Amino acid sequence: MDNVMDEFRSKPPTPGEVVPFSFPRFEHFHLASGLEVYLASIDRGPLVSLHLACPGGAWHDSPRDAGRATLAAELLDEGTDDLTAMEIAARVDSLGGFLSSQADWNASWLSVSLLSQHLAPGLDLLAQLVERSSFPEAEVERLRMQRLANLKTRISQPSSLAADALARIVYPGTAYAQPAMGTPESIESLARSELFDFYRQQVTPHGSVLILTGDLDPTATRRLIEQVFGGWSGSKAPAARPIEIQAQEQTTVHIVDRPGAAQTTLRVGHASIPRTDSDFGSLQVLNSLLGGKFTSRINLSLREKLGITYGASSSFSSRLGPGPFQVAADVETDGVGIGTQEIIQELHRLQDELVDEEELRDTKTYLLGVFPYSLQRIDGLANRLADLGVASLPDDYFDRQLEIIRKIEPEAIRALARQHLHPTRLAIVAVGPADELQPQLERFGPISVVSPDAPVQVADDPE
Repeated sequence: MDNVMDEFRSKPPTPGEVVPFSFPRFEHFHLASGLEVYLASIDRGPLVSLHLACPGGAWHDSPRDAGRATLAAELLDEGTDDLTAMEIAARVDSLGGFLSSQADWNASWLSVSLLSQHLAPGLDLLAQLVERSSFPEAEVERLRMQRLANLKTRISQPSSLAADALARIVYPGTAYAQPAMGTPESIESLARSELFDFYRQQVTPHGSVLILTGDLDPTATRRLIEQVFGGWSGSKAPAARPIEIQAQEQTTVHIVDRPGAAQTTLRVGHASIPRTDSDFGSLQVLNSLLGGKFTSRINLSLREKLGITYGASSSFSSRLGPGPFQVAADVETDGVGIGTQEIIQELHRLQDELVDEEELRDTKTYLLGVFPYSLQRIDGLANRLADLGVASLPDDYFDRQLEIIRKIEPEAIRALARQHLHPTRLAIVAVGPADELQPQLERFGPISVVSPDAPVQVADDPE
């Protein structure tokens, strides 16, 4: 009986047939003001999700004002010409809803989730926040102090230390070199006037995207959007400074010293392509093979074969600029050298060998199977539509993407690996005890060692 059970456990279940799927229907239109709108009516109960994305993402920051976009975005719901922060919160509560404001690298966001019967007041509140935010001085200082407290904790978080180090190495002198949330020095120096001016320049209908999903009457909703946002005006937002990178000539190693740590946080990567690149969709298949799912090559190698981590993954970042490709893992410190070698070998293997047909078929089945799952909730659909709007992708992008997954062949995977992976020009970052890591990593390239609390060196802005 035990032999039968062991054999059963050793073989994964055979995947079923992929059910045909098409991306849900939606409406896409522009208002005369320049505001772009995506509207999808889906039956998921009496709920609606509203998301407004404006051009002011963190890639508009320079290294010396890092954190400006994210701090300004958090202030959008902290007071208007007519409402205090407490009054805004009370209004959201009265609608039985949820409100958030934030920024990522690509955009600034205001989001409201509420009952569909409160759609009109929800849209009206969004309009008030983007058109008449006032950035009260007291709220600016409160959020500044909160941000500074959060930044102080970064030096105790190995994952943050690793991410920050990799960014400084790969993107020197650009917005991507610093954390989107800024540094203590940059946050201290930001004046309320700088934050407000950034809001006035960037939060404008030109380039902004409104996404509505849920229990909606398309005709009535479109009329309501015209009524609420038709009068919103403003000039086109200034474009972000291009993220210009210079590829490394060789692999380099960077250790953030944490003496005595039994575990090391490892990041291996380089700059890659923007979300708008025509290869980005195909790279998701390659990434799934490499480190994008539990049965990926890197995870099986580092977790199952070597037993040095609970999990390893890889990713291509979805940014409007050339976002990073990276492999990430928390590894037993005495296994960092062999783990790094395995990662590099897997990158080379994708470039040198054709992917096995069965492995590729399993990866396709996985990707095609999980995609519909990501659209079960109205927020999931909203996120996909936001991806279309923020990156200016065609309306049929996701149907095309599913077709790319179905048809991609091993030769195409190898060609993508040869073009977009650079295993001889990597930045290797290890956060752990330098005395144990240096002997393991010196074979990969020149090594630099810094302390976690070393002052951040900010490069001058490029001319």
